[in-house]
Order: sequence, then C-alpha cells, then structure tokens
Amino acid sequence: MNPKPVVLVVDDEECNRNFCRHALELNGYDVIVAAGKREAVEVISSREVDFIICDISMPDNGKRVYEYLLANFPQLRDRFLFGTGNPAHREQVEQRFGPAPCLLKPYSLRSLLDTLKGALGA
Repeated sequence: MNPKPVVLVVDDEECNRNFCRHALELNGYDVIVAAGKREAVEVISSREVDFIICDISMPDNGKRVYEYLLANFPQLRDRFLFGTGNPAHREQVEQRFGPAPCLLKPYSLRSLLDTLKGALGA
C-alpha cells in the first residue's frame, strides 16, 4: 500500500486552511496546515512533504516561503502552488518565479486537484 502524499497548506486565513485540509483529505491526501512562514519552515524542516500550497498575501509573505524552499529544499521546486485573490500577484509570481503555478482564489477543487495530480505524477 502506497502512503498518502503529504500536502502542506500555508495560509493565514483559517477558513482557507480548513477548506484545503478537508477537501484534500477526502481525496486521499495527508494534510498539514501552517498559519505562516515560521510554522511552514518548521514543518518543511522536520518531515517529508510532497507538495506545498501557499497563500501569497499573508503577513509572513508567501514568496519568502518559496524562496526558503528553493534555497533549502530545491527538490520541491516543482511541487509548490501559490494561491491569491489578486490577479496582479499572480502576474508577479509568474514573472519572478516562472515554474510555480498560481491559482486565483476562490479556486475550484478541480483546479486544485488537477494541479496536485500533475505535479505528483498521479
């Protein structure tokens, strides 16, 4: 039996963390949540994570989470998804980071699952 893929959801808004956690768990993922950069770094540093979903517009700045990840865990480069409610942030991410996909909130569960499956090769 294959272990469930582990997804880290980083978002300062509890309702967004809960939506992702419940939706992904119902679809066969093991989900860990973090409210900001500090918690995310602790999780990434202490256990194996297969994919990260991160809000851009949180007080700790989602871009910093991605930069930390690139510097310390480059194998996760293509396993990162930004979420934002601001189309301008999406354009900034695509210009600055290229390969990291960015979904506009509110995103559909189908878009989220398709992105995960594509990155994990499922």
